[in-house]
Amino acid sequence: MIDLINPTARNTDLKFLHPVFRTALTELISDLQRQEIPLYVFEATRTPVRQAYLFAQGRTRPGPLVTYAEPWRSYHQFGLAADMVFGGPGKWTWNEPKKGMWKKFHELAKKRGLMPLDFETPHIQLSGMSSNALAAGRFPDGGDETWAETLAGMIVAWVGQPLAPPAPSIFEKAPVGPI
Repeated sequence: MIDLINPTARNTDLKFLHPVFRTALTELISDLQRQEIPLYVFEATRTPVRQAYLFAQGRTRPGPLVTYAEPWRSYHQFGLAADMVFGGPGKWTWNEPKKGMWKKFHELAKKRGLMPLDFETPHIQLSGMSSNALAAGRFPDGGDETWAETLAGMIVAWVGQPLAPPAPSIFEKAPVGPI
């Protein structure tokens, strides 16, 4: 379960990601292992509460800027992004063990239909989407129940600004029972 309230709680569980992104990320992780590039998921699905907390850093909260995206403007809220870092749990680092590993990571990500961001090296997201479309409730096809329930839970729990998007249409199913 994702902690919807704690703004410091990171989530690394791939089951909450959209299945299309989850599959591409899983394949990318295998590619990285074959290439001996020790990158690991630092954060996957991120709540809008955490996004607001991170967005405040360097603005209304001390520390350097860590994101340019407000809540519901990051692919993380939609289970369509992940941040990768070297080292693994307890020994995280953004420093490359060997020069060129970030570049190779980005090349491998692109081959899997993922888009790196030039201004945020560890971040990858699903290609072919836009934050405006996502904020309007236009999600990629193929969402499963776990992804949809997670996103719907974040939408219902959100009380801040900007407004949350509409819930995923996976819940708009045919009526069950006698008609």
